[in-house]
Amino acid sequence: MHISFIPGELQDLWDLWGLEILVILSFTIQVILTVYGSRRKDIPGMWVRLTVWFTYLLSASLAKLIIGKLTVIPESDPTDRNIRRELKALFAPLLLVQIGNPDAITAYSIEDNRLGFRQLLTLVIQVAVVIWIIVRSWTHSMLSFLYLPLLVSGLIKQGEVVWALKSALSKTSGIITLQEIDQEANMPDLFRFLPLDIPNIELILKAYYRFTSLKPHRENWLYQPLYESLTWMSIDEYAPEEIFKITDAELSFMYDVLYTKAPIIYTKAGCVLRVVSFFNLVITLCGFSVIFEPTFASHWRACFIVGVLTGAVVMEAYQILQLPFSDWAIVQMIKHQNLPLVVPCLRILGPRVASWKRWSNTLPQFNLLSFCIHDKPLKCGKILKYRGIDMGLKKNRSRTRVRFPQELKALVVQEMKDIDRERGLKPFNHRGEWSLGRYECLNDFKWSIKRDFDKSITIWHIATDICYYSDVQSNAANTKIQMAKSLSDYMMYLLALRPHMLSMTTAKIIFRHAFDKLKALLVQKEESVKDEKEACRILRVERVPQYSNMERKSETVVTSKWHVLRDAQRLARKLMAREDRWQIMCSVWVEILCYAAANCTVDYHSEQIRRGGGLITHVWILLAHKTDKYHISD
Repeated sequence: MHISFIPGELQDLWDLWGLEILVILSFTIQVILTVYGSRRKDIPGMWVRLTVWFTYLLSASLAKLIIGKLTVIPESDPTDRNIRRELKALFAPLLLVQIGNPDAITAYSIEDNRLGFRQLLTLVIQVAVVIWIIVRSWTHSMLSFLYLPLLVSGLIKQGEVVWALKSALSKTSGIITLQEIDQEANMPDLFRFLPLDIPNIELILKAYYRFTSLKPHRENWLYQPLYESLTWMSIDEYAPEEIFKITDAELSFMYDVLYTKAPIIYTKAGCVLRVVSFFNLVITLCGFSVIFEPTFASHWRACFIVGVLTGAVVMEAYQILQLPFSDWAIVQMIKHQNLPLVVPCLRILGPRVASWKRWSNTLPQFNLLSFCIHDKPLKCGKILKYRGIDMGLKKNRSRTRVRFPQELKALVVQEMKDIDRERGLKPFNHRGEWSLGRYECLNDFKWSIKRDFDKSITIWHIATDICYYSDVQSNAANTKIQMAKSLSDYMMYLLALRPHMLSMTTAKIIFRHAFDKLKALLVQKEESVKDEKEACRILRVERVPQYSNMERKSETVVTSKWHVLRDAQRLARKLMAREDRWQIMCSVWVEILCYAAANCTVDYHSEQIRRGGGLITHVWILLAHKTDKYHISD
């Protein structure tokens, strides 16, 4: 006896319309991925990433469901049998076009690239099944021959995905190829013959050259540019805003290589394949419309297929029209500027390049004092606490974002130049010593930066708040006050919400310890503590009591001998005694940021650029060029 858990009406609806519903849903997913696939690099927050992640995963699942439906084509009336079978079989090559992923995304994360062989195997199986469906449904009719151009377009799409995944994280050694040497030798000529009256294109070319020379997404890349071309890599003479534009574009190239089809589309083979794919789709649409034009009223499946084919053609045309509006297109135009119409196109695109969004251009903020003062229980708090996710949700609720100001960009660039004069080409293994040495106060503050990295960030963060709320009204015109505060809150954001970026295994323990101690102090003054200013006044004037024996026993090995609030008070008092305290704090915070950026692994930076980007990753890419990697000895 057959037992069905689906009501008869729904089962009939699924049998009649199930395939069409799945195809429409798959097409909708491809539209979402086309529009939002690359927007996650410039839109921070969860909703874009969640949308892309969900549709990206659902796309693969839907492909399996559709193929499953296509492999089971029910028998029907003999007079309608061939047409129905052939119409359904047309969905198979059309599916390849859809699951070939749009240009904006081939991989959601860095792990997808590493699983490229597994994805390749899946694609091969899908292509094999589609070809089997076509062979099984072949009837030598005119409709059957339309399978071929559609299959070619689908195979091109699948080939692009395989090509992109293969080239994204190539594990080849650092051996220099002849092609790379030729490209390197020709690069200075591109700079020499650039049209000088077109803005921004020199910055794009500079970013492309620095990216291809460094290849920051590859591990152990040993490439060394030719000596005469090293001067063309330097950006020391550029203004801070232009330096950040160059790093924006450089990281954008890195994002495209890791997560999109851009690097292969902007090649000769890629352009040819894109044109062939588009015209095959157009041929299929036109041929299908001609065959079924007299009988559209009686074949609702034919009308549906025409609609889906039209959508596929429109989406492909949209992606082709978007090709010129890319840094890759600018580079290719520069390389072929002698061709007709190329320079006029550069004149049109050049002024618009500055407005293209390559990252969020925002600075995430998290303030520990504010978090403690405004901490409130969550709904279903006991359940969330039991699952161990309550603190994470509360921290996410308390983070904010501010625009990344021009003054802060100038400060970061200048401080990095000052640090470079101290460290030369040595590895970045200091986190405050170089800056404190410039202000001749290393002996006074060395104890604070010799703590464990996460502890040092915590006490400098609290001390910065104490100084900030003491000076902000009397020195409102001092822009370094706000810049030091922004950098302090940014580093605390990394400690609280992105601890892996700091390469510390104890960051969560340190944060929880500081939160508990600060919360315990403020709870004692609950009636008077209304805001951060009042909390800083208490920290500034009140003496923190010694830990009791009970508190000592409850501490972990990491925090048992650490008095976080006393350290913060001690640091704040020493800073308040100096007139140049805000210059010192800005310098130390930039050096701390540089230390974190230099010691964070490439994979975490690669993941960060798909989260809207971040200041730490921009600093990392600037530091990556300032090494002895390109030093040529006598």
